[in-house]
Amino acid sequence: MNWRMINAEWLKLRRRRGLFWWSLGLSVGVVAVVFGVIEGLHLANPAQHGPAGGLTGLTRGLIGLSSAGAVAAILIGAFAGTADVSAGVFRDLVATGRSRWELFAARLPGALMFFLPMITLGYIVVAACSLVFRGSMPAASASVIAQGYGWVVLSTGFDLAVALGFASFTNSRATTIAVLIGWQFIASPLLLQVSWLGSVRQLIFNSALARLNPAPALEGPGSTTVTHNAAVAAVVLVVWVAIMLVAGGWRTVTRDA
Repeated sequence: MNWRMINAEWLKLRRRRGLFWWSLGLSVGVVAVVFGVIEGLHLANPAQHGPAGGLTGLTRGLIGLSSAGAVAAILIGAFAGTADVSAGVFRDLVATGRSRWELFAARLPGALMFFLPMITLGYIVVAACSLVFRGSMPAASASVIAQGYGWVVLSTGFDLAVALGFASFTNSRATTIAVLIGWQFIASPLLLQVSWLGSVRQLIFNSALARLNPAPALEGPGSTTVTHNAAVAAVVLVVWVAIMLVAGGWRTVTRDA
């Protein structure tokens, strides 16, 4: 693995200040505002509104973080997949003699290096607020907090990988963002409600991600659980990622420089 190339991909994203601040706002700012508003309502009227924290607060925070984090992941994946071509440097990179597969392979680790600290900070805010603002509510155990973190990293990291592969294939940042956000938040939840599709719904990654959720109390957005086998859910996610990354890699290798 060429760490210099991975670091170069990270730097390309880090230098985009707009992308950095929007992604940070989605990953951290959204949940901080949600907890602040709920706790403010509780302090103003304790009889009407419960504390912002506790296990319920962790669940709410995780749902908000997984949704907002998914949008941030799609934005980052779309930028990472199209950065070289949109900046007009793809020809120069190819001319150096570097393997096109190596150029593509460095994108995902670089994007994850950029994104994971943000989603981790967002989850730290969620976990801390769930403990600090729990009041008389039962607190989430350390095991539940750790499992929740693993799941939110899995779900948002999956979104980033799919977005990166799709963007590399289409070479269109706008198309990638529009299609994947539409699929994630509109098309997939609607399809999961169509019962006559039967077991075909197991192929929808929202269902697979919901099945791998560590606890029912931590179910994420649009989580109509259709897949009943964890192994099948894992295979579905692997296949989705593999198809997108292979398609993106193939397009990178065959694209005219």
